[in-house]
Amino acid sequence: MTRHSQGFLLLVVSTVAYSSAGFFTRLIHLDAWTMLFWRGLFAGLMILCVIVARERGRTVAAIREIGWPGLGAALCSTAATILFLNAFRRTSVADVVVIAAATPFVTAGLGWLWLGVREAWTTIAASLFALAGVGIMVGGASVEGHLIGDVLAFGTAVCMAVVMLIIRQQQQTSMLPAACLSALFCPLVVWPFASSLAIGEGDMLTLFLFGTTQLGSGWCFSHWGAG
Repeated sequence: MTRHSQGFLLLVVSTVAYSSAGFFTRLIHLDAWTMLFWRGLFAGLMILCVIVARERGRTVAAIREIGWPGLGAALCSTAATILFLNAFRRTSVADVVVIAAATPFVTAGLGWLWLGVREAWTTIAASLFALAGVGIMVGGASVEGHLIGDVLAFGTAVCMAVVMLIIRQQQQTSMLPAACLSALFCPLVVWPFASSLAIGEGDMLTLFLFGTTQLGSGWCFSHWGAG
């Protein structure tokens, strides 16, 4: 299997992991900020364990090596995480998933504008169709009162596209520590807005699975695929 094929497969697995967000969001009856706190904490700890296992004695050095680009990716990722989960509370799961699925095409468009990356005409055509589809969905959402949710979902796609481009530019450096920082930044940002961090055992288990299987695994596979 070629490197390109491996990367594509890893991104597909990442997309499958991310797509479970709607399921978990509807399953957990807590406010968005409390969910974001625990989800980010569990995801961050999981990714940290992966980094420690891969880097062994170089964990701190690996975190330092990401530099300012990695910090920028972490901040964009944190913003994407907050926008993504809040979008589920303000529009339909289908809208969020479809708009978020346009992330690769948004990445291609921003790559052309930002880095001057020349993509195949099929990719450009797919990007235009995806953008048109998002426009149609947003237009319909404004009539149904879901406009804010769809805008948040599109903001997620843009933030993640920026993250993917940073990872592509920094291929010589593992950006997985940036994902770890992003996940751990999230609880720090949303903690003041959470209604209560004291939750039941059932919700805690679900939040643990939400953080590890959806966000943590999604992040790991997307970084390995994009890198």
